[in-house]
Amino acid sequence: MPIVLRMLSATNHFKQSHIALRRIFGAALILVTFSFGVVPPAGAQDPVTVVELFTSQGCPACPRADELLGELAEREDILALSFHVDYWDYYGWADPFAREVNSQRQQRYLDQRGLPYVYTPQIVVDGKWQASGNKPKEVIANILAARSQQDGHVSVGLERLSEGLVRIRVPETDARYRGEADIMIVRFDDKHVTEVTRGENRGKTIVNHHVVRLMRPVSRWNGEPVDLVISLQELDGADPAYCAIFIQERGQGRILGATSIDMRAVLPRG
Repeated sequence: MPIVLRMLSATNHFKQSHIALRRIFGAALILVTFSFGVVPPAGAQDPVTVVELFTSQGCPACPRADELLGELAEREDILALSFHVDYWDYYGWADPFAREVNSQRQQRYLDQRGLPYVYTPQIVVDGKWQASGNKPKEVIANILAARSQQDGHVSVGLERLSEGLVRIRVPETDARYRGEADIMIVRFDDKHVTEVTRGENRGKTIVNHHVVRLMRPVSRWNGEPVDLVISLQELDGADPAYCAIFIQERGQGRILGATSIDMRAVLPRG
């Protein structure tokens, strides 16, 4: 049975987190949310930070974390991804976006970090830092920690060539990594609104942002320059609104670089 972290006095918890973060960072900083706290604006050279939320529409503790991810998804310096796990599907409501592969990805993070159990909502930042999705202060602290760790970060380029083709590039000047990593492609939707009629969240309207529909490795990477064209149709992933690329150390380790594009944008003619 999945173990879910419980929120004690949730409203007060979020208010206290907001007050504490304003004391730390100051009122002049850009707000990432009206209720969750603040993240300082990234510098021009700061890499994109990947924030993975493991969630389920059947989890009673997840809606607030879903809301937090939605706020983070508004930032250009954060790649926010919602991975819906399937182990809640047996408790009254089958999440339409749940996939076994997402549960397996979360399990690998658990094995790496030596955690005693999987839980929802869990947020993993850049493949290295984890916290409950209902503890925004810890989530934001992890984002800042990831941003401060510049060693090993690489630039990743992603260009839309046509309706079904994208080009991935890792410039030679940034290819300094000397290890084993995977280039991962992710397709995700913008937003889904679901009326839940059964289970723990019965009667609630749940909004999920950046719902992952497909994720696959497209190439191994060992630090060499990359210039690769990928057919999305061959990956069965041509429909979702967004396409993202990130480079992650083998064995689902640290994420070294990431970027994304909106596949709905009108392509230039000629």
